[in-house]
Amino acid sequence: MSSAWISLGNAIMEQLRQFQSWLPIPAAYLPIAIFLLRTTDISISTLRTFAVARGNRLSTWLLGFTQALLFVTAVSAVLTQLQNVLNLLAFAAGMATGNVLGITIESMLAPGHSLLRIHSPGRGEALAKELRGLGQGATLVSGKGLDGMVSLIYCYVPRRKVRRIKDQLIIIDPEAYISVENVRQLRGGWRA
Repeated sequence: MSSAWISLGNAIMEQLRQFQSWLPIPAAYLPIAIFLLRTTDISISTLRTFAVARGNRLSTWLLGFTQALLFVTAVSAVLTQLQNVLNLLAFAAGMATGNVLGITIESMLAPGHSLLRIHSPGRGEALAKELRGLGQGATLVSGKGLDGMVSLIYCYVPRRKVRRIKDQLIIIDPEAYISVENVRQLRGGWRA
């Protein structure tokens, strides 16, 4: 039984060597190539995850296909030279770097919208006026909290503007409670 596993392992390693032959990289540069492949692969994986959450099928498919090609290439490079510790370290470092890079790229692109839910004990009108002055729609609702009347404001904002708008609202009402939710789909509204 063990000899069958050994021959299967040898056959797989031979296939990996043949697969890697189309990517002739000198052994000294292989850790750099593995690091770059893995960084790109994981960055794409992070972006693909966000595309899945938004329900974007075409982007998900294209990113998944590209990610799989890069992953198989990086893994084959590591498996053909398991004795080289630098290859293993490059693979791990590429994964860690790819996670950070993917999140950074996604936050820079910041596609889609977020829902700002703002609770204000006394400055609701001023906050809604500020939002409208910034070109955002704002729905103001009165409510009753533990300590009396409060204003609840709903506002859909492009994701790339969330931080700036939150900062401006906090200047007007430092006691406002602001929650942010990602919105998968948005239809209608005052600009529709």
